[in-house]
Amino acid sequence: MYLVGVFMGALDTSIISPALPLIARSFSTTLAWTAWTVTAYTVAYAASTILAGAMGDRSGRRRMFALGILLFGVASLIAALSRSLPVFLLARVVQGAGAGAVYPNAQAEGVLQFGVERRGTALGIFGAVFGLAAIVGPDAGGALAQYLGWPSVFLVNVPIAVVVLLLVRSLPASPTSSRALPDWGGGLAFAALLGAGLLAIAARGPVRFAFAGAALAMLLMFLWRQRSAAIPFLDPVRLRTVAGWAMLVGAALIGLDLSASVFVPTLVQRVFHFSVLASGVSLMPAALFGAVLAGVGGVLVDRVGARSVLEVGLFLAMAGGVLLAWPHRSFLMFILAMICLGSATAFTMGAPLNRMAMAYYRVDQAGEALSMVAVFRAVGLAAGPVLLTGHGGFTGMFGTVAVASALGMLIFLLVPDVRPALARGSSRPA
Repeated sequence: MYLVGVFMGALDTSIISPALPLIARSFSTTLAWTAWTVTAYTVAYAASTILAGAMGDRSGRRRMFALGILLFGVASLIAALSRSLPVFLLARVVQGAGAGAVYPNAQAEGVLQFGVERRGTALGIFGAVFGLAAIVGPDAGGALAQYLGWPSVFLVNVPIAVVVLLLVRSLPASPTSSRALPDWGGGLAFAALLGAGLLAIAARGPVRFAFAGAALAMLLMFLWRQRSAAIPFLDPVRLRTVAGWAMLVGAALIGLDLSASVFVPTLVQRVFHFSVLASGVSLMPAALFGAVLAGVGGVLVDRVGARSVLEVGLFLAMAGGVLLAWPHRSFLMFILAMICLGSATAFTMGAPLNRMAMAYYRVDQAGEALSMVAVFRAVGLAAGPVLLTGHGGFTGMFGTVAVASALGMLIFLLVPDVRPALARGSSRPA
């Protein structure tokens, strides 16, 4: 059931991409502002995932997983029935909050069923679920949006959520802990800071200064809460080292890379004149390579270490970005780019980065460990649609992906590798 819940959330990330142009026309807005449907989702995810992961470690991960599924299903129904952009965006916020409870608790509970020396493999299994969703999502989204309208893209989540909620009680109860929760006020300030900062980037004229002022105020509030709270929202121990910051900044860059995939169907609709349905199918090469190689990436993490796999993934992301940024791109270049980007997703998003994160925490903090990385990856995912649509068309968009990937390769050199030999026999490897 944990894998099914993760599949549902991952499916929502990829299934919406072919429908974005239809959503934009339905609400009479631009593609750039429609991209805020992705940003709203990921800002809420970023705010909720650390708190939900910590609450799962304390009150039981099964309980928090079920709550996340409930929120996600209800919000999907509201999104499908929305008749205005504000209501739709609100539904996406609630969806993101639900996903923030599903991902870290499902992965932590599943990974801890494996021995320490096989946790890369376990994370690879979850990565393969993301890959499967990436295969099914664009095709299903293109078909549903073209023949049944874009609301059907969200309605498909409802029966899945109902089935998971009916079966989740059969799962074993999760362990609990009496440790205090991280500061929820700091979490709200963090979410407000992220949202206001992105609005300041996207807005024009005097409104931009208003959002910039709000972002500054939220930054000061967040820093004050970090200093004064008994248990800060972001674990300060992990932020006192260069390696800790490098891992989190690198996670944000990976998230920015991933956010570009939502614009691929729009690229093929406009450049190669594909239909909505065919634009979803165009992501198939990336999805296939991502699904097949996700499990391979997990095994390689256990055998050669996390950082080597991660560096290869970022190099492939850089190559894919260059191919899509090329002004005179051909269809062959597009296919090669999809193969590179799909392989890059398999070698960056799942096992390597999450294995690094788990090495920084105790076993009973697995939810917090995965949440810490997830929240900064979500920052990149949230910022991506705003930053990538700002200038230069598709060339500027995917050129930025190439630069971010190259920068990530350098940044992760500052993070110590997690060697399998060090992991054996220890619940807290260096």
